[in-house]
Amino acid sequence: MAVRIGVIGVGFGATVHIPAFQSEGLEVVAVCSRRQERAEETAKRFDVPRAVTDYRELLRSDAVDAVSIVTPPALHHEMALAALEAGKHVICEKPFALDAAQAQSMWQAA
Repeated sequence: MAVRIGVIGVGFGATVHIPAFQSEGLEVVAVCSRRQERAEETAKRFDVPRAVTDYRELLRSDAVDAVSIVTPPALHHEMALAALEAGKHVICEKPFALDAAQAQSMWQAA
């Protein structure tokens, strides 16, 4: 069974992450963007079944095993902790934290 991934952020996420995951046989099942039209456009472009604007909604989905966080770095800490709390595997674009304290709290949560 393929790992089912949700991608949070559709800029670099759509340019690099989604095509890379799909090329390796991983199933991208959801995308999240702050703007609905960008989420829907990306979902349609990559044949992803779900587009949302709230990453917490994506994290509540039982259809998502792992998340790829591809947002501005200031959002990584909050999103990664929420994903870990939701029981998801986390892939986080660099820089994954703004400072050592954030990095340590993410590491400890994982």
